[in-house]
This record gives sequence, structure tokens and C-alpha cells, in this order.
Amino acid sequence: MLNSAVDKKEGSVPVTVVRLEGELDASNYESLIAQTEELYENGTRDLLLDLENVDFVSSSGLIGLHSIALIMRGETLSDPEEGWAAFRAVSRDMITTGGEETHFKLLKPQPLVRKVLDTSGFSEFMPVFEDEETAVASFS
Repeated sequence: MLNSAVDKKEGSVPVTVVRLEGELDASNYESLIAQTEELYENGTRDLLLDLENVDFVSSSGLIGLHSIALIMRGETLSDPEEGWAAFRAVSRDMITTGGEETHFKLLKPQPLVRKVLDTSGFSEFMPVFEDEETAVASFS
């Protein structure tokens, strides 16, 4: 089960903070994508995903993170059920976008979650912060 709470922070730009709790996996990644789409439709342009209380991220959860990055870039999502194509897209994204995400960042992943992000290559293009104030200030 994955619970979420939404908070707004003011830095140099408004930042929406989504605080997750639980496991991000096949049972809930699509609802997180839908929540992000709704936030984007309602004007959110900078999103910080707080992973401090997430103790597990599966491959489906990584697909969810990739989908959120696409949404926050204003791109149209392909069907998240395409699954492994999203993993192949990660390396393409790093090449075509020229590096790190600017409108979607991650906060305080637990060690196991951080290991998944590092091993999968996600932390190479998704900025990861340990301090919320620094993370909010990094959006411009």
C-alpha cells in the first residue's frame, strides 16, 4: 500500500511536494502517475517526490518515476503497461534531454531505495536531495 500527502512550498518558484509512505510497486504506481497527471493539469510545474517513508521500489515503481518525469516535462505518456520499454527510454532520455531533470526531483530515499535508484541509473538524471530546503531552492 502507498499513501501520499501533497504539500506546497515556496522557493524561487512554487514547488509541489508529494510525500509518499509505503511501497511503490505494481499495485500502486499507476495511481501515482494519475495523481501526478492531475497535479500537472491543475498547474503544478515543479514536483519534489519525498521518498523518506518509502521502504521499497519495484521495477514498476521505477516505471512510475520515469512516467512522472515525462509528465513534468509536459510530454504525452505512452501506455505505462509497456513496462520494459520505459527502462530502455531512461538511457535515451539522459542523452536527449542533456542530463538531469529540472522539474522533477527526489527527496530523502531510504538506503535500499537509493540503491535501486543508483543501480537502475535513475539517480544519474533525477536529482536526489537529502535536505528539503535545498531541494526546494534548487528549482528555478
